[in-house]
Amino acid sequence: MDANTETSKPSRLAQFRLATAFLTRLPAEKILTDEDAFDADTSPDPMAAHGHLASAMWLFPLVGFGIGGTGAIVLGLLTWIGTPTAVAATLAVGTMILLTGALHEDGLADIADGFGGGKDKASKLRIMRDSRIGTYGVVAVAIVLIAKITALSAIAEWDVGAAAAALIAATTWSRALFAPTMRWLSPARSDGLGADAGTPGEGTSWLGLGLAIALSVLVLLTPAGFGVVPILAAGGLAAFVVGWIALKQIGGYTGDVLGAGQQLSEAATLVAASAIILGQLA
Repeated sequence: MDANTETSKPSRLAQFRLATAFLTRLPAEKILTDEDAFDADTSPDPMAAHGHLASAMWLFPLVGFGIGGTGAIVLGLLTWIGTPTAVAATLAVGTMILLTGALHEDGLADIADGFGGGKDKASKLRIMRDSRIGTYGVVAVAIVLIAKITALSAIAEWDVGAAAAALIAATTWSRALFAPTMRWLSPARSDGLGADAGTPGEGTSWLGLGLAIALSVLVLLTPAGFGVVPILAAGGLAAFVVGWIALKQIGGYTGDVLGAGQQLSEAATLVAASAIILGQLA
């Protein structure tokens, strides 16, 4: 089997722990010593070693469901005690950023700086690897955050339950799109996440998409009805556009590209949900 493809899989529990540790700030120590997961000494990035991260990606939507659920709980509680919806929405999104360590926001900032300031592939990749954030990155993150908070707040003004559902669907669906992106594009670097994580198998990709669709329909069907189809289509299109731009700019994907795709997909899903749900409530 190719070194960049999915290899022998750890147990489902180990996969879930790996997916959780990769996508959140929750402790990873137990994963790194779990014999069911992998040998952490064989890779400089044990969280992505030997394709195990790729094999765990079908569970990314479930982790996303938990992230969105946490934000939804914060939104509901703050609204219940009388907090203005705009403030509640802001703190709900802020809670999710705290839970994930701004992992994907950082990726969005990096590709905005790299694609906006680099003149060729080498310079774009160099800028993307720079830990400093430039003007393009700050503006990109600000716009996406404002779009998400505004859309969430607009729905919550009418129906907090519908806003919670939209938030959970957005966080779930956007994380299901990692695996298809990695199957579509090749790694843009010979090292880093793309080289170490492996390529998700076709079954892994479809299983993750199916799980994400099922979970999203479960929470969105009541407030959005058949509007769930264009809502998910909007999120999928956003991730596709990011992948297409990355293909043109650097010839493939990096971890930053995946993070940016997740952020724009999440924002597009929420914006589409606000338009469709509010249209039905009006």
